[in-house]
Formats: sequence, C-alpha cells, structure tokens
Amino acid sequence: MRSWVLGLALVACSSPSKNGGGDDVPEHDANATSSDAPLNEVDPDWPADVAIPADFDFPPYLTMPAPNTIVVSWRTLADTTGVVRFGTTDAYGTQLASATPAIVHHVTLDNLAPSTAYYYEVTIDGTGGTRKGVFVTPGRTQWRFLASGEYHAPSESSGVATFADEIRAFRPHVILESGDMADDGNDITHWRSYLRTAAPWISNAILLPSHSNHVNGTGGNATLLDLFVLPNNERWYTTRYSQIEFINIDSTNGANADIATTEVPWIKTEAAAAHDGTDDPTFLIASWHHPACSSYYASRAGDRNWVQTNVVGSFKSNGGVDLIFAAHDKYYERSTITGGIVHVITNIGNISPSSPGSNHPDCTVNKTLLTTRSTALVTVDGALISARVIDGVGAELDTFSLQK
Repeated sequence: MRSWVLGLALVACSSPSKNGGGDDVPEHDANATSSDAPLNEVDPDWPADVAIPADFDFPPYLTMPAPNTIVVSWRTLADTTGVVRFGTTDAYGTQLASATPAIVHHVTLDNLAPSTAYYYEVTIDGTGGTRKGVFVTPGRTQWRFLASGEYHAPSESSGVATFADEIRAFRPHVILESGDMADDGNDITHWRSYLRTAAPWISNAILLPSHSNHVNGTGGNATLLDLFVLPNNERWYTTRYSQIEFINIDSTNGANADIATTEVPWIKTEAAAAHDGTDDPTFLIASWHHPACSSYYASRAGDRNWVQTNVVGSFKSNGGVDLIFAAHDKYYERSTITGGIVHVITNIGNISPSSPGSNHPDCTVNKTLLTTRSTALVTVDGALISARVIDGVGAELDTFSLQK
C-alpha cells in the first residue's frame, strides 16, 4: 500500500496556469549551472552517479501529478520511515517526512515555484542511507525530454544500461515512457530491475509511464498504480510541462473494454481542450504502446487499424496531435501520418522485428532501422522541437524537428 505524506513547500508562488508556469518566465541558458545564476535560469548539474545505498530497494524517482507538485518515491526492503530534504539550492532548507513505516514511500512536495531548479535528498531513518537528486518544475521555454520504449526489464536491462552515459550527458527534465518498462508488470523483481538499471538517471527527471501489453491488468496494472503517483485515473492522463502537453494513453484495447467506452471519449475531450484557444500548448505530444504505423509485424495490422481509427482519429477530429511516440514492434521507425503527424517507434531495450508488410495506408515511412536499440533525445526551444535519435554508445541514428 502507498504511504502518503502531503507536504507544503515553503516557497511562495501564484496559482499555476494551465502550463504550470505562465508566460512571463525568462528563457534560460541550457548550459547555466552556476549557483550564482538567477533562480529561474539554473539548469542543475546532476549528482554523481554513485552506487545505490544498500538500504534502498528502488532508488528515488519522480512523478508530477500537478504542475506545481512533485512526488518523490522510493522503495525499501522492509518497513521503514524516511525524510526528503529539498530546496532551491543544495543546502535544501525544507524537510518532509515519510513518517508511517512502509516499503513503498511517496512524499509530496507541493506548491512549488514554476520554472525552478530544486535539489533534494532522501534519507532512510535509522540507517544513514541517503540518495540525492534534482528536478526542474515546468515553465521554461527551453528544456529537454527523453522518449523511451520497449525497456523490457530484466531481460533487456543490460542493453538499456549502455545508454546511461548518453542520458546523463543530455540531462533530460522529463522521461516519456511508451510502455513495456517491465517484462511482467505484476512481478516486483522486474520493476526492481527497471528502476535499479535506470539509477544513473531516474532520480533526476520527471517520469511519465504508459500502460502496455506487458504492464497491464483489469483496471490497470496494480503494481504500476502502486509505484507511480500520476494524474487522474493513472492509466490515461495529461501532463502539461511548459509549452508541451503530453498525453499518455493505455492502448491495450483487446484486454480492457473501457479503452473504447471511456478512454476514447476522454481523448476527444482532452484533444479539443488543447485546441480551444485558452492557454493552448504549442505542441501536443502523445505516448502509447501499440503503433499506429509499422512496416513490420504484418500480423498486427488489425491493431494498427484500431489505433488509427479510434486513437489517431480522435485527435484528428479534435484539433490534431503533433508527435506520437510508440513502441511494441521492437525496432526503430519514423513515419508521417496523413495530416503531417510525426510517428516514432523506439526500442531502448528489445530488438526483434518480425515479418514486413501491412503498414497502415495513412503512414509514409521516413526511416527504418532493424538491428539497433534506440532512444530519442528531444530538445524543446520555444516553438521548435529538435530530436536526435541515438544508440547506446551515442551514435546518431536519425534526426527530425517540428517548428510551429
């Protein structure tokens, strides 16, 4: 069960707007890391990549259920209590406790200032085990995110681990996961492999996970719902980070009847709201597991047809979507959907493309790579998105951009 501790950060800020920051925040220098820099311009250096203290089962990781709220979570091997110290410098200044003994801990840092770098550390009571991290709240016009899919811990964890140096060098502020983070979402040891393999980066970026066929269950995967504090019903949700609105979708239609009856109408409502003229995002980016475009896995043509008709169609009829990240088919491919929608399949872990053919007729393939793992490093700068797709040693596999 979750151990909830709601805390109020001692930082004054006005009520957040839809974008979590407002339009009057200054642009920041992506290379500014000095503690002498103005508060809203600091892009914090990440703590050193050191071994996880033995008292932590899972290292600390971050979710954002609201634009001015960050939840710091971790897991221990036995019931413990702990404390989160945090602030706008590495001297911290505010402390919140996870005071109820538990294995899974969630400490909520509330009323945070927009466009601000925060430093934090988690200490487990009675052990001295401490782990540090950083995060940046939404509101800036220049920032970075990582798009990842097909992690498949633990079977593919060794391949994922090769990306650590490149991810740490990029320092994403947000991690967008397109599903199958674990081989079996019901097995806590698989989540242990996911989070411990990701330890070099997981404590320093806000995580946006998606349900998928390997991380599934009636009403959602119970372990995912226990581990991650997400907006709304946690299977499908929106996250506004500065000028981008992310929509994470559960695409397991065949296993969950409410996908068609409840989620699809919700997608239409959210897409329309993103284009209603009231604080609209510059970009709308969607993440889900089952591709709408794929020139391999002929056997999955029916899934693609369903996704195109029901999910992509819901966006198209309600203002559109700019960029889609998917996974599932275990190779890299970038396509363009009729109407100019960019569709990308990534595979940071698994590589096993199947037979070619049966792509959806609305998809034009731009690039296909069948034999290498991939992840997308995405830089956002005002009305420009620039993506660099790399393999585990940083070799550039593909680039693309979107300009508004």
